Amino acid sequence: MSDILSQAEVDSLLSGLSEGKIDTETDVAPEPEEIRCYDFSGQERVIRGRMPTFEVINERFTREIRSSLTHLLQRTVDIAVESMETLKFSEFGRSLPVPTSLHIFRMEPFRGFVLLVLESQLVFSLIDTFFGGQGTGNAKVEGREFTTIEDVMIKKVVTACLKGLETAWAPVESIETVYVRSEVNPQFATIVPGSDLVIVVKFSIELEQSSGIISLCIPYAMIEPIRNKLSSGFQSDAFEVDRAWQKRVREIIFDSWVNITVRLGNAEISGERLIHLKPGDVIPLNQNASEALVGLVEGIPKLTGFAGIRRGVQAFKIQKLHSITEGNDHGK
Repeated sequence: MSDILSQAEVDSLLSGLSEGKIDTETDVAPEPEEIRCYDFSGQERVIRGRMPTFEVINERFTREIRSSLTHLLQRTVDIAVESMETLKFSEFGRSLPVPTSLHIFRMEPFRGFVLLVLESQLVFSLIDTFFGGQGTGNAKVEGREFTTIEDVMIKKVVTACLKGLETAWAPVESIETVYVRSEVNPQFATIVPGSDLVIVVKFSIELEQSSGIISLCIPYAMIEPIRNKLSSGFQSDAFEVDRAWQKRVREIIFDSWVNITVRLGNAEISGERLIHLKPGDVIPLNQNASEALVGLVEGIPKLTGFAGIRRGVQAFKIQKLHSITEGNDHGK
């Protein structure tokens, strides 16, 4: 028998449905919804809304670490925020392999501990790059602890991360990182009970021929007191200013040379007199001898003072410095 109905069979079926000759299951009771128990003592809750300021802190942290690792390895290192999620600490702990470079520290004045996680393969890649390799880091990870040389490299990276955190947080909250201890087994790196919520921010590190992840695990209870500050927008334009860019611009300005001229006065003469000028002629200026002279910085009036002689050369003694507005008004 064919599985495809003929047109006559379709018409007969539709006719039977419309006339009620064919029974249909219209009163099927819906399956009861599953009822789950809610634990009021736990922290399982929905955290709504973004935290724009916290996101900017993470972006600033990436810039700090990029600069530090590039300087340490003498290679270009790319780093970016890969993800940020909120989950139970037990879930995060189960996702970590053994061994993993785990580092516990405090962010004073906040209460509690923070966990910094460096992937083992990333550690080996950093060491390989540091000693002139291509960053492949093809070392056996399972079943062994880190060597003394590896621990030295890990310490350098962790120190850079902690300093980068202090700089990244500075515009929002002045913090001081205090290193506590390191572990290689996630079971011994418990910073909060397993049911507590944590915010895990993962940063992807890109080397020449390898990549890895650095993770920050921050208890939600730690930053909850300043949640409003982290959820609000930026109140100051200075928060967006890159300090490295500021420093570079300042260095360029300090190393620059500027031309300063002193205006003795002006005079207008006729074309006839200009043609007949000869050595010894005197041209009167519109500047009174007792009045202060105007000093120009790159053609802009910025100084007021008096002419004189110092150590056998002509000099200009500054009496007043003008602001940008005053300088522009003076030059009109």
